[in-house]
Order: sequence, then C-alpha cells, then structure tokens
Amino acid sequence: MSLSLVDLRKTLGEDKVVTDPDILRIYARDPASFEFELPLAVVYAESADDVVNVVNYAIKNKLYITPVFHSTSLSGNAATVARNTIVLSSERMNKILEVSDVDWLAVVQPGIKIDEFNLELMRYGLQWPVDPASSKTASVGGSIINGGGGVKGAKYGPAPHWVLALEAVIGTGERIRVGCRTLKCREGYDLLHLFVGSEGTLGVITEATVRLAPLPEAFVGIVAQYDDIVDLANTVVEARRRRLWLMVAEFMDDDGSDLVGLGRKYTLWMGADISAGSEEAVLTRLREVAEGNRGKVVAEAAKWGDFFKLLEPRRLLYPAPVKRAVESYGGNAVIMMADVAVPTSKLPEAMREVKDAVRLYGVPTITGGHVGDGNIHPTLWFDKSNEEQKKKAIKLFEHFGKIAIKYDGTISAEHGIGVHKREMLKTALEARGSTAALRIYKEIKRIFDPHGIFNPGKIFE
Repeated sequence: MSLSLVDLRKTLGEDKVVTDPDILRIYARDPASFEFELPLAVVYAESADDVVNVVNYAIKNKLYITPVFHSTSLSGNAATVARNTIVLSSERMNKILEVSDVDWLAVVQPGIKIDEFNLELMRYGLQWPVDPASSKTASVGGSIINGGGGVKGAKYGPAPHWVLALEAVIGTGERIRVGCRTLKCREGYDLLHLFVGSEGTLGVITEATVRLAPLPEAFVGIVAQYDDIVDLANTVVEARRRRLWLMVAEFMDDDGSDLVGLGRKYTLWMGADISAGSEEAVLTRLREVAEGNRGKVVAEAAKWGDFFKLLEPRRLLYPAPVKRAVESYGGNAVIMMADVAVPTSKLPEAMREVKDAVRLYGVPTITGGHVGDGNIHPTLWFDKSNEEQKKKAIKLFEHFGKIAIKYDGTISAEHGIGVHKREMLKTALEARGSTAALRIYKEIKRIFDPHGIFNPGKIFE
C-alpha cells in the first residue's frame, strides 16, 4: 500500500478505504465487462466532503476515479479500464433527505436503491417511475448518470424526465448545484442534463432532487403471444394509432420466451394506468388490438400487483442468458446486451431485421425490451476464449447498432456508451452529419474535468 493511500485512510477513516484484492476484483467490473484492470482501492464515500477529499487526492497524485453506485450498468461504464484508478462507491450514501407530497419531489442521496426508494414513496401515494429490470439493486444515482429507463418507459420515459436538480463534485474539487426545485428552470445553459447520462465522466453526483408522479388510480394489462415478431410490433403501432397511452409494453422473442418457460412464441406484455371504473372498457380495447394483429391473449390482470407478477419472466431477459452462458462456457462466459431504439413507426421493420441478423450470425441470442418506447435489447453470449465466436459476437452487436441507425434510431437508449459502443458512437454521429459533436463532447469534458481524472476510456478515448 502506497504512502498516499495511508494518508487517504487518515483523512477518510480506516473503514472507507479498502485494498483487499478480492474486493477489488468485485468492483473492477460491471456485468458487461470482459476486460478490466484492478483498481488501487475501493473508497466508500459517506458524504459530499468524502467525495471532495477523494477528488483532491486524485488530482494531487495524478490518479483516476471511476464512480460507481451498485455497478449494474450494461455497457462497461462502471468497469476499471485504466491503471492507477480508485473506484469511488456511493452505495453508503443511501438516505432519503426529503419528500414533498405537494411539490411532488424528493431529495435523496444517490446510492439509494430504486425499489427501496419507491417502497417509502408509497406511503405518500407517489412514485419515482424509472423502473429498470434491475430495480432491486440499481440506484437512483446510477440510473441518472446512465439516463436509465425501464418497464414504465412507454408512458413515463427515462430518468432525464424525472430529475430536477443535482449536487455534484467536479474535477476541480468544487461542489456545484445544477437545476432547480421547480419543474420549469431556464437559468442559462442546461448543465443539469449534461450530467444526466454522463456515465461518471464529468463528476460525482452527491445529491439528487427528483421529480415524482402519483401512483396510478387503477391499472389493467394483458399478456399476448404471437407466431410472428412483426405482428407483435404492429400491435404496439396500432395501440398508438388508437390513442391507447400504454404505461407498459414489453416483449420477448420466441427464443427468449422459450428460455424462461413461456413456450416458443413471441410474448407481449401490455398495460395502461387508468381511472377507476374503466377497467373492463380498457381491457376490451387491449384485447381487440392484440387479437386484431393475430395475437392470442393468454393472461389478464386488473391490478398493477397482479400484472407485476405476470412481468416476472420478462425481467429474466438478462439473468436467463447469464445462467445459460455460465452453464455453457463457465468462467469464460460473456454476456452483452444491446440497447438500440427506433421510432415506434419503424418497429416492425427493425425488429424483423434484428431477428434476421441473429439467424445470420448464429451467436446465441435472445431479444426483448421496452417495445412501447421503441427500445430493443438483443442479449447475446459467447465464450471469450473462442476468438472466432468472440469476433462474430462483436460484429453482431455492432450490426444491431447499424439497424438502429438505418431506421433513424439510436445505438443507446438507456445503457450508455461505456466502452462497448465508442466506435458505434462515431458511426452514429457520422450518419447524422454531426461529427463535430464528438469534439464538443471532449471540450465539455475538459471544462468539468480539467485534469482528466473521471472514468477514463468511457464514451470516447
């Protein structure tokens, strides 16, 4: 252990600076990483002052910082990819500081887990409607810096819609506040949304003021199955045409449905939050739109709690491939989840091409996602010791991005760029005639992080 780490222990306290190699290995990667470096230490921040001290220490000693919360991201942005890095964990900063049932906002520390946060908000009849499949372990802060979305995204959208203000420590060691407690806030440039989705490259969030929504008065939903992916996609398109404002529209393809025990069919979960008393009328409309596109309704729910249980197989979109990959490849297994999105009107064509690409490359893959907001998550796995299979898997992953670009979509809807999509980002910007954007990104990074200490190698090199 270096003298500087001894000094850091004295500043922060013995229990906040960990150098045990087994702990370092855990924090060196996120679930999507297959190349990483061991960090020098894991530091558990418990306050904004702790973060300031770590940032100043890193500046003084020319070290890097990778900020993490619960390391559930799926693009490699929570992995340590440079030597001489400190992993700065905010998982102990997990308190709810304030809830306003009039202003519909809460002030929280960034490490609080989303499900724990929402459990407390239920007492007020409120919710933070950002609902990733990993909500049991994912944090509010992690969802903010990734721009995360989730199951309720068809109506509520991703995390950027639900953040009002942030406190953060930037790369000069200064604490800044961006945004306001009000829904409308136009005080100069929108620095708030530079941090949202910044993947830990601009600073470390120490506090978040988030926007809340009322819990639904009532909810109805159905599960329908299809023989053709295009029919499933057309169901969502038709629901939009009929002005059905879905809260949830999730899917899994035939391979995914089979893997999680639903049979070899394409499965669609579709539901809406509604006014009490209109349950049967809206259920009838949901049935009609599914059956009108050759779907078979296999389950219904007239309460959110019941529908939530029906959603459990969909939440296995990542865990199920992990289990299968480890069974097949052991410790050499790597799982990559793509995160493309297209406009709803382009879903039928894009989803067909995704399925065709999987057949073409022959890499084990299941596909699902938040089809209500056009977000498709093909999830593939391979043996990292098999170079041929690894190359095919990476080419397939990149192919998914090309499909999204072709249909005026995005290569990353909610998971971020991380390390996996740096080249794809260049391709996407070129396709839009916006190559200057990459230079602007780098200039913004230099302003917030003049010493280049935050999360090197992410988004761009």
